[in-house]
Amino acid sequence: MGEITMPRLSDTMSEGTVGRWLKKVGDQIAVGDIIAEIETDKATMELEAFEAGVLQQILVPEGQTVPIGQPIAIIGDGSVSVATPPTTPPASTTPTSSPAPTPATTVASPPAPTPATTVASPPAPATATDDNGRIKASPVARRLAEELGVDLRQVVGTGPGGRIIKENVEEFAARRSVVTPATALTPAPAPTPEPARPATPVTTPAPALAGAEPLSRMRKAIARAMNESKPGVPHIYLTIEVDVDALMALREQIAASGMRVSVNDLVVKASAKALAKVPAINVSFSQTADGQPGIVRHSQINIGVAVALDDGLVAPVVRDADKKSVSTISAEIRDMALRAREGKIKQNELEGATFQVTNLGMFGIIEFGSIISVPQAASLAVGTVRKVPVVRDDQIVIGQVMNLTLSADHRVIDGAVGAQYLQELRKLLEAPMSIIV
Repeated sequence: MGEITMPRLSDTMSEGTVGRWLKKVGDQIAVGDIIAEIETDKATMELEAFEAGVLQQILVPEGQTVPIGQPIAIIGDGSVSVATPPTTPPASTTPTSSPAPTPATTVASPPAPTPATTVASPPAPATATDDNGRIKASPVARRLAEELGVDLRQVVGTGPGGRIIKENVEEFAARRSVVTPATALTPAPAPTPEPARPATPVTTPAPALAGAEPLSRMRKAIARAMNESKPGVPHIYLTIEVDVDALMALREQIAASGMRVSVNDLVVKASAKALAKVPAINVSFSQTADGQPGIVRHSQINIGVAVALDDGLVAPVVRDADKKSVSTISAEIRDMALRAREGKIKQNELEGATFQVTNLGMFGIIEFGSIISVPQAASLAVGTVRKVPVVRDDQIVIGQVMNLTLSADHRVIDGAVGAQYLQELRKLLEAPMSIIV
């Protein structure tokens, strides 16, 4: 008999959500069977069974979020009815009666404090802490508590070892907001360390926000990543116009041979070859062992290719893109993009990029600047191919052009280096046979 726990599917993952159970209680499980879908902040991943047996109990229902390492199901031989392990607390342990009433509100009637006095009173329950005296709480619970102005010392955790999870914070905030009018009638309690923090989320629920829906896990992850990148990374933007008549002609020839290759596939390959020529772009800003600002020079050229989803975007990674053929790159991008939209892409396929390509040309966007995905130091934004008047041999003719914009981290990449990279990229795209050889 063994427990199936919430797995760590990425280095940044601290908790996961059971999206869907693909097996039901009583089903025979073989090693390697896909038993559930787990939603992380980046993708929906398949959970494989690492031991055979019978699925005897499902501990975490679909849609519930739990920390890494918490048991979510039990596999046994099917001969014994398994009781719920103590790591999964019953709903009755949520903090409705744990905090003690304050003396001010119970002078006249000591027993049975009202719900209002329970929420308004200072914390009495013993909050679980780690060896350093820090309150045990998941990262999501800490962020949510900060947003809602909840003091974690007043919250009782129902996670493993008394750890505070997101649902504990939500329930505490919900009960507090319900009893806010009653707390205004009680005598003023002793001063609290942060008197203004609870007032913000409790007393100012703006009517305009009443219909707001919460961000999905993916959108929250995107918001955090963009907030980390844009204020923290000093971006510089460089734009170049490329003559793509020869590139479009080459694509037509490839298509005539029965091979599926897009303009973006050719740009990804050219971007990788240009990085090999100008490796100063294939870097990351980092810190040295003694905490000083540093630079990492990547030996591999791994291109992240942005793929739009219904609720955001992901960037599957083409590894060693400079060494792969255009047809291989094209097949990998199509395969990973399809699985990303179906929620079946693997976490390691979204990690390890050293450069990113984002193409909005299919939407008719002429030019834009992309935000760098940390820890990368550069990103390429690809505009649409358009027909415009161009001058050739002192004659005005109709030509096909495309704008490319490089976003670079100015801490490690200077404008001149970025310009050299774009020149090399344009050279490759305007003589496209050099891309496929």
